[in-house]
Amino acid sequence: MEKIAVNYEKMYYGFPVILTSFYDEDGVAHVTTSSSSYSLKDMIVLGFNSKGFAAQHLKAGTDFVVNVPDRSQQESISYCGSRSGAEGSKFAAAGLTPEASEHVHAPAVRECPISIACRVVEVVESEQFPGVTNIVGKIVSRSVAKDYLNAEGRLQIDKLSPVIYAGDGVNKGFRDLQES
Repeated sequence: MEKIAVNYEKMYYGFPVILTSFYDEDGVAHVTTSSSSYSLKDMIVLGFNSKGFAAQHLKAGTDFVVNVPDRSQQESISYCGSRSGAEGSKFAAAGLTPEASEHVHAPAVRECPISIACRVVEVVESEQFPGVTNIVGKIVSRSVAKDYLNAEGRLQIDKLSPVIYAGDGVNKGFRDLQES
């Protein structure tokens, strides 16, 4: 396979889309679309633009919930990813419902089949990567919609219909993994 060197500002090679939700200092529920995340055991890491509304609040140590949407929520994903939380809460306009988390002071998104409640434990910013903030969180609890679980309470992988984000910084977008 012949390869050509490219000079892209970014390279998203297909990351699962999440909706990160949290309360601001006034108790208003906020939600934002992101795709830079990974988790191992009870640790989760989220990457944000340092100047963004969500990064500013999470850097302050705000609890948060990582919500995993499915393909039926692509309009909500697009809406939450195209507007700043500084303009106000995006929940209602995106057709989403905040619901109190049982384990952290952050709202979950009722419509998402998976919600992972987290606490900020570390904020990582480096001179090597200016403008990037990594939020390291401890996973406090995980919740999965009943119809996504089998009789033994294990995740039914075939029920998942995740959305991925891919692109080169100019050409970019969301893609349903079940699209043909």
